[in-house]
Amino acid sequence: MIDVRAAGNWKEGGMMKKREAREVMRQRRGEMSGRERRDRDRGIREHLLALEEVRAAEAVFSFVSCGTEADTLSLISLFLGEGRLVAVPRVSGKDMEFYQIADLKELKPGFQGILEPPGKDPVRGIGGVMLLPGLAFDHQRNRVGYGGGYYDRYLAKEAGAGLVTMAIAYDFQVVEKLDVEGYDWRPDILVTDRRVIR
Repeated sequence: MIDVRAAGNWKEGGMMKKREAREVMRQRRGEMSGRERRDRDRGIREHLLALEEVRAAEAVFSFVSCGTEADTLSLISLFLGEGRLVAVPRVSGKDMEFYQIADLKELKPGFQGILEPPGKDPVRGIGGVMLLPGLAFDHQRNRVGYGGGYYDRYLAKEAGAGLVTMAIAYDFQVVEKLDVEGYDWRPDILVTDRRVIR
């Protein structure tokens, strides 16, 4: 059994394998109390909203949080209230596109029960900030996702769009070093409830 509480200090040749990272972080996120989750989500919001890149962004591309993920619903609501363009993802087969929304009420359960937007025309070629999900990260901002590769493929395709990519996570999801592949997308900035890693 992996010691979940020790995950942040993982030492096994200085490297944590993807499978182990996913197992550990799913378990640790599930162990949080409601109060801990609220406190940590508040810390993430404070760090994220203080970033100049976020303050200056006219468009925000954000994942829609589900289950035990760091909360994005309050962030999406805030950005919509500020009149920014907000786009969220919808999965189709092995691909993912982002569609503009005007209200969280537009979202309906879709791929794996995650709330997804309607919309016919995806938002493409627009710069701004993109918020990425993930299960584990390291001090070099390497990211382990859920294994579907949707963000890796999307960002490889949209690399020239001028998006500043930011992953958000609880601080315990950051380990010393992850065993990642060359195609695993590394965000420009990693924001946790305790720090910002560039």
